[in-house]
Amino acid sequence: MQFDKQILSDILREYEIKRELRAKKLSEKKLEVYRKIPRIKQIDSLLKSTAASVMKIALENGDDPEEALKQLKEQNLALQRERKELLIKNNIPADFLDDKPDCSICSDMGYIGSKPCRCLKHAYQDRLNEQLSTMLPIKEQNFNSFNLDYYSDKMDSRVPASPRENMKENLEDCIEYAKTFNSNSDNLLFYGSTGLGKTFLSSCIAKAVTEAGFSVAYDTAINIVNNYETVKFNGIESGQARQAIIKYEKADLLILDDLGTEFPTPLSISIIYSLINNRLMLHKPMIISTNLLPKNFESRYSAAIASRLNGEFTTLRFFGDDIRKQKRKAFEEK
Repeated sequence: MQFDKQILSDILREYEIKRELRAKKLSEKKLEVYRKIPRIKQIDSLLKSTAASVMKIALENGDDPEEALKQLKEQNLALQRERKELLIKNNIPADFLDDKPDCSICSDMGYIGSKPCRCLKHAYQDRLNEQLSTMLPIKEQNFNSFNLDYYSDKMDSRVPASPRENMKENLEDCIEYAKTFNSNSDNLLFYGSTGLGKTFLSSCIAKAVTEAGFSVAYDTAINIVNNYETVKFNGIESGQARQAIIKYEKADLLILDDLGTEFPTPLSISIIYSLINNRLMLHKPMIISTNLLPKNFESRYSAAIASRLNGEFTTLRFFGDDIRKQKRKAFEEK
């Protein structure tokens, strides 16, 4: 997993602002206490200077540094006790002047040495969730809320399993995919009619993968083509579209929804081919959903796209009755 540079930069800037505000507030509290209890200002000054002075004397005189450190510790402890007693005596909490970062591990720096702190990872995952929730209803759509009751258990002579049996297998495959997702995960191709749960299961996977700390880019084929066309024809005025394209190409997982709904032109076909091919070359996993049948890929697009979709993706077929129509009918009958 690699951090999205823009998201990481935004979070670290927020950390910096947080530290600055905390330092300002602490400075104001110190001024308030120093005016009321001047001796505490003297103590704080002594605590800052004792370490340097004691070690300097020890080194200049050739004394044992351990003895100097022992003296320093005793002196500092005595000053700290006096400081605490003065605060309590004046009805001020003993920790009133303590620096209190939100994260006690990294002091709101985001890193421990060169390694990202746990708080930074959590903040990053929250930001990914926020971004994803603007595109997909990930709060409502998750594996636990997936309802197999919308799929009939009646067998169809044209297929080897009932819609419910088929979707139960699809659901299990998607749960396993999300659970074990990594940079070497397979590509998935969801195909079938509208209203059968393709986008729903994509959303479930996106939620789980994002919570695991991976970046996810989701968009429809129409929007993806439009963003590439905007960049091609509008140049520097296409900042938002350019940012979207970076996510399509760099995200750990790309979910391309509704393939086949975009207007077919030589340019749109070229855009779809380039995006799919480039991610395949970089071994970056994709999930593509479509209402098209795999046998129609070549006539709709090209032999090159058909070859990649049929040869580089694990296919999951969706069939049954349109869930949206079922829900609408149930609502009207109430």
